[in-house]
Amino acid sequence: MTKTQKISQLQPTLGFTEFDIYQNYLESFHSSELGKLYHALPFSEFCKSIGLRDNPLGGKSYFSPEGKVALMLLKSYTNFSNFELIEHLNGNIHYQLFCGVSIHPQHRLTNHKIVSDIRVEIAGLLDVDSAQQVLATHWRPYPENLHVCMSDATYYETHMRYPTDIKLMRECVHWLNARITDFYGELSIRRPRNKYADMSRAYTSYSKKRKNNVKRSRKKGIARRLKRLLAKLLEQQHALLKKYGKQLKLTAGFRRHLSVIKNVLPQQEKIFEGEKVSDRIVSVDKPYIRPIVRGKETKTVEFRNESRQPKYLRYFSAFILPMQ
Repeated sequence: MTKTQKISQLQPTLGFTEFDIYQNYLESFHSSELGKLYHALPFSEFCKSIGLRDNPLGGKSYFSPEGKVALMLLKSYTNFSNFELIEHLNGNIHYQLFCGVSIHPQHRLTNHKIVSDIRVEIAGLLDVDSAQQVLATHWRPYPENLHVCMSDATYYETHMRYPTDIKLMRECVHWLNARITDFYGELSIRRPRNKYADMSRAYTSYSKKRKNNVKRSRKKGIARRLKRLLAKLLEQQHALLKKYGKQLKLTAGFRRHLSVIKNVLPQQEKIFEGEKVSDRIVSVDKPYIRPIVRGKETKTVEFRNESRQPKYLRYFSAFILPMQ
């Protein structure tokens, strides 16, 4: 006897003692959450859109094209490993009904690598645009307010040291001074004077103080000096590039870093004056990171990267996106 059979071919040769038992399982499956998900997804249309079909050559596949897609969705739904998925599939009739197969208890599936093989097969055929079109077409009759576009925002926390305005300007000043020193050394020209050494000593003394012991006036003074030095270094960098830019090797990373620092200065000037700044930069290395007030008990402010995903891809994206 074969290990698996398609559900559509089961009725003449059921492994149960009575056919009523199968009907009871089928009714319970349709009323379950997994059964509702099964009826909500257009498996046949999805397989046709990506060209997934039975191979007439070679041995017969355990799963139909729809069953392969269902197995990938079931893996994301349960969050099982390949081995765990096959073990649960062998003993869970609802899982078997979802994938359209019937596994005999005495002929269990043992090859858990079949899950990886199916994933690779679908990944080679998958086209996300056509998949989105199939889902949108299938679900078009059900939404009521089609003129409303809904999106789901997800924030991925970024591991970085807690930023402050003083630390940010200190990073900008340090980077600019190092680049100016390197460029003048490369050109064998005397570097113009600035207050970097004095500012460095003042910042070191400030950073060694406890947070609660630093007076507000001293913080304001350090921020003012850093802001002035940052503006001075940007002027020196601009004059250097204007006169000797063609003789220097300027990388894309340098230009990107310099562009971020040029945006930091006007933002810090507004913050120093007490104005609010939109799209505030909190990291020179990661300028896309934004502070988000979450109101959590342990973390009132988090620093995250925001991404958005259409809601109608919520169910399918779990197994579509990892395949790309």
